[in-house]
Amino acid sequence: MRHFLIAVAAFSLSLFSCTSIPPASVRVPTLPEARVKEIESLLDSGSFLQALQEISFLRGEPSLDPAVDADLLETRALASLESAFSTSVKEKKYSDSIRLFQSARAYGKPELVSGWTEKSLLREQALMLDSSGEKLLSLLARLRAITTESTQEELAETLSYAQAVGHLNAARTIADEMKKRGFSVPSKLLPGDAKVDFQNILKGSITIWVNRGIRMEKGVGYPDRVIGSGFFIDPRGYLLTNYHVIKSEVDPTYEGYSRLFIRLSSETGDRIPAKVIGYDAAFDIALIKAEMTPEYVFSGLSTDPIIPGDRIFAIGSPAGLEKTITSGIVSATGRRFLQMGDAFQVDVPLNPGSSGGPLLNEKGEVIGIVFAGLEQFEGINFAIPYSWIEKVLPQLYAGGKADHPWLGMALMETETGLEVIYTMPDAPADKGGIRIGDIIEGIDGKQFTKLKDAQDALLDIDVAPSLVRISFSRDGAKREGIFCLSERPENPVETALKKDSLESVIYPLFGMKLERIGSFLWKTEYMVSRVARGSVADESGISENDPLTIQDWVVDKEKGIAVLQIYVKKSKQGFLESVIQIGAYLETDSFI
Repeated sequence: MRHFLIAVAAFSLSLFSCTSIPPASVRVPTLPEARVKEIESLLDSGSFLQALQEISFLRGEPSLDPAVDADLLETRALASLESAFSTSVKEKKYSDSIRLFQSARAYGKPELVSGWTEKSLLREQALMLDSSGEKLLSLLARLRAITTESTQEELAETLSYAQAVGHLNAARTIADEMKKRGFSVPSKLLPGDAKVDFQNILKGSITIWVNRGIRMEKGVGYPDRVIGSGFFIDPRGYLLTNYHVIKSEVDPTYEGYSRLFIRLSSETGDRIPAKVIGYDAAFDIALIKAEMTPEYVFSGLSTDPIIPGDRIFAIGSPAGLEKTITSGIVSATGRRFLQMGDAFQVDVPLNPGSSGGPLLNEKGEVIGIVFAGLEQFEGINFAIPYSWIEKVLPQLYAGGKADHPWLGMALMETETGLEVIYTMPDAPADKGGIRIGDIIEGIDGKQFTKLKDAQDALLDIDVAPSLVRISFSRDGAKREGIFCLSERPENPVETALKKDSLESVIYPLFGMKLERIGSFLWKTEYMVSRVARGSVADESGISENDPLTIQDWVVDKEKGIAVLQIYVKKSKQGFLESVIQIGAYLETDSFI
């Protein structure tokens, strides 16, 4: 039990209070003046996108000092944006070009990037990637460039490229799209519907071994090994697996021995050294590379909708048994087990060692990556949809830790829309004026009411910093603002606990909003003013207007959980007094 006792020394405060009063000749800057100085500092440091967010916020302030020349600051920031875009195009840094193009469009200044479209930038990026040997990334850029306005010739060209690089799934997808639009597909470009050859497909799956030396328990040494599965997605030896399988290879807090290998078959037992190229903890995926040419390369990009009841196949190495195929069905979709996005629930038999293996449909296309099972519930397993993985593949190939755009707020799905239940101090949402209770309606013109769709919209935006235009409502009044995305923290809740008070973070973590009503000694008394439907608090029987005090609070980062012990009087039980303990996972899915 941890108690905090705060003693206030009134005498000390009165003794030193005179030093906190500025001389009469010194004028304390008003809030707008302070923001102007911050904007000037941002511009001096080259952070012109962040400056444009501040300018947007400043313009919306009713207390704006007439002496503040916001137009002058904006002109300077926009000139920097235009110059940076021009430089990035000349230097063929197309990722930056696309990011700056999106920012100019979001700010409402498309004339700064005139002569270009996002499609033309993507096509230039695709050509550059192709010339450097990055065929898969080039194909992904070409696919991003496809819009509803794409011509028959553009679609046919992309289809031809997909076939040339051996990505038949992408070719099928494009051919289907051409037929939907009434375009004819040249017979030489029509992909065949060959029967799925599992004997051939198995050649593209591997077993992953992470040797972590010897683990000592009670004076006895045991081999410490992590076994997982993986599959090739690139003829140059690149393959995908789960992040948690190779975590010891990249985790800076891990101090032990760790060596990564892949094994192709149980017959030879050969182990081939491999290395981690890129990883994404939020989606639990990693890209690794072995110096070899695989006999088979998997491809995804199926646009067929995944629905419960669909027949599926999983390939992996359960308990180290290589090249095991199991079958089943999709049990459910839309399961919220990740920080972002959603997952499939499947009934395919999976065991330790299966993690990281491909999940296939009946056409042999990769529709997901097996990532977890619940040990206490036999037969309940999950997979990451491949549609989410496609969005982060370019970052994985770039190397290192994948970054995601970040607004710094938690949302809750309600009948009125996506309601803001938390904003992190100094995050873009907080600095841009978003407040608890606001209803987020859209990002860059894309409207949504589901949290998954909001996260999807952010992942479509190139890596931060980048500007987005957010439409929202407050007390029924429509509003709009410009926000500069920053880099998403690896664990938003842990970051929030470092920056904010416990009572503020309780709302997004446990689903109950607290209001202070008094205090006694070291105990603060609260009243529950709001309970989110389906949250931990709701399922624990806590209701609005329940008075409570926090008895204890523990965060176990190793297990990834937070535990809250409270003394509560439940109104639904006649205000019966009780002490209850509730827990929540630190990796909550409510943040964007």
